[in-house]
Amino acid sequence: MAALPTDPISLMDPYATAPASPRRDWVLLHPSARISELHNATTVVSRTRDDQPVVASFWLVDPPGVSYFSVHCPGLKVSDPDDFAHDDPEPGFIGAHVVCAEAAFLLFDVTFNAPDGPFPESTHHFVYRAGPGEPALHLLPEPDIPAYEARPQFGLLPWGEHYVVAFLRWNRTMGDHMFDVHVFSSQTQAWSKKVGLMAISESNERYFSRHDACRQIRIGRSLGWVDLLRGILLLRRPFDEHPTIEYIPFPVSRPPCSQLSDDDDELGGSDAPQYFRDVACCDDLIKFVDVEYHDPSSCKPCCGRDKSWKATIWNRNLSSGDWLRGFTVDVADISLDQSYSALLPELGDDETEKLHLKKLIFYTPTLSICNDDLLYVMSKVNDEDDKAWVITVDMKHAVVQAIAPFSAGDIDLLPMYRPCSFPKYLNMTPGVDITNKGYKGFTWMDVEKCIEEFLWTRDWLRELGQCLEHETSIYIDCSSLVCPASSLRLIIPVVSSVLVSRVSRYECIMLFCPQLCLVLFLP
Repeated sequence: MAALPTDPISLMDPYATAPASPRRDWVLLHPSARISELHNATTVVSRTRDDQPVVASFWLVDPPGVSYFSVHCPGLKVSDPDDFAHDDPEPGFIGAHVVCAEAAFLLFDVTFNAPDGPFPESTHHFVYRAGPGEPALHLLPEPDIPAYEARPQFGLLPWGEHYVVAFLRWNRTMGDHMFDVHVFSSQTQAWSKKVGLMAISESNERYFSRHDACRQIRIGRSLGWVDLLRGILLLRRPFDEHPTIEYIPFPVSRPPCSQLSDDDDELGGSDAPQYFRDVACCDDLIKFVDVEYHDPSSCKPCCGRDKSWKATIWNRNLSSGDWLRGFTVDVADISLDQSYSALLPELGDDETEKLHLKKLIFYTPTLSICNDDLLYVMSKVNDEDDKAWVITVDMKHAVVQAIAPFSAGDIDLLPMYRPCSFPKYLNMTPGVDITNKGYKGFTWMDVEKCIEEFLWTRDWLRELGQCLEHETSIYIDCSSLVCPASSLRLIIPVVSSVLVSRVSRYECIMLFCPQLCLVLFLP
């Protein structure tokens, strides 16, 4: 896995999280942490089982922009995960990844190089609580299972101000398809183990027997382990003496998933269903999207053989037994406003003078976690491009609602982001600032030096502003150097126009400090 940028501006810019910003109900969060010492009002600290401090922060923007989280482990070097085969003799921090997120809580893991341990890696799990009150970070105690077993697939279930973490473990002593249910309660701070009662119909056995979960979701007060090719393994009533385990198959909108083998590549391969499917929940409502390619041999978009596709959304309530087919939209029928030609001139058609979304390579669909008909599509102009685009498609009206650039680099596109609702639980009352101020990475300047640097920057922005007035292509090239999450893409023309006006140097400092100084003078 390639290392992600650690530049402060690349993490987030102050304007994106300023107090004046509207309250966010949810975000699209990149699942891999960036490594940074920067702090803001979301920052929390906890410790591993070995008493190593772990500092986590979140850098949030509105969808379709992609938000990030950062992790810092004071005193530890950053290890390259590719070095494990070479037996790195020194302990180090490898990385952190989101496991799952529900309501005010987010579960992520942190992995360390452990040269003195029984295994080369040491993984610790933490639960971030956005509210009520101040954000907090809690170390999740390890369950009592053999260390040689595969890492459990944790599910996260909010329970009032507390939470439950659960996973299913096959009980070899009880025969096939029998599970122990391991449950951790934040209220008791303890793990418990129960025997799950199987309630899977004969018709669903064919799906269940080949279930291969790739992610976890909450459906009402139940937990689900999702196999995007087949369905959801559902855990009901985790606090009962004998929790119930059921199965919800996905609607059949292509050849039956039960007929798929692990080497079936005609449907994209069982190892990459994220290329054409996604599932999301809003309370008891389950939403499912399935994308079909006009050329069945082009299920993997990286092949670039066919950019034609259509998406269908299905819905069902947990208590219902049937899926209801919603909107189906063909990419050829999705309309775009002409204003998007400045961002993506490649979509233009010289003959029709219209923009066509089907000129983009489709990568992954992502459903929102709200009760709406929005679909977020990850696309590229060319497969080798570093820049990707997150596009909000209103499925009900077949129209593009918003577009945001994303610096994908050579990072694996599966998955690139996931919806999380914890931001709406953050205490973002007036006066609370989640920008980075005065932390170790910030260098304070005296007034004279600050003015000198500011005036130099004003001249640079004036020249850039003049270019922006005449050359759209230059604007696109310049903006590509700035992280898509940064509002510098939008404010550079505005700032430059203000700076070239007749405003005294002291008025400029008063107008733009501390926010602009935070952006311009970070080392």
